[in-house]
This record gives sequence, C-alpha cells and structure tokens, in this order.
Amino acid sequence: MPKVWIYLLALLCALGLAVSVAVFALRPFENKSPDSSYTLRDWHGKLALFAPGESGEEDQPVEVYDVYTHLLPESDVLSLQAGIPLESQEQLQRLLEDFGL
Repeated sequence: MPKVWIYLLALLCALGLAVSVAVFALRPFENKSPDSSYTLRDWHGKLALFAPGESGEEDQPVEVYDVYTHLLPESDVLSLQAGIPLESQEQLQRLLEDFGL
C-alpha cells in the first residue's frame, strides 16, 4: 500500500509540473510599448527623464540631468533623440553612469 501513495504523489507532481510548463509556454507575450515605461531622451540639449505617456517636446521631464547631449557620441545622441525606453531603475542607473553621472 505505501508504494501506491508514492506513485500517486509522483504522478501528481508530474501533472503539476506539466500544467505549469503549459501555462508558461502558452501565455501571450507582453508587448511593452515606450508609453508603458519611463523614457530617457534629449530635452533642450540636456539629458532628461520622462514619465510614461510624456512624449512630446512640450511635455515637462520628471528630471533633467546636467549632461549636455551634444557632447555625447553621435550614436547616443541619435538614440536619445528617438527616446530610450527604460525597463527598470537599474537600467536607468546604468545608462546614467554610461553618460557620465
């Protein structure tokens, strides 16, 4: 009788694992748009952080950093003109360090 319980427990564990894998594999991928995260971009020649949904030149940044964008490499300037969507606080800190802060 004890072997039956062991087999039943193993079967339940395997079933739970299979369901977990199926749910993970079949869930739709999340599309992250630039509007769903903070954005780092050029604002009047300086590096600035914009809140979600702030995308126009008339919008006010959350924070303006003392980094002049014209002093950065051309590839960075082009990226900042388009806007760099940020996924996390760590990514923001990493980019600020890269830009000299």
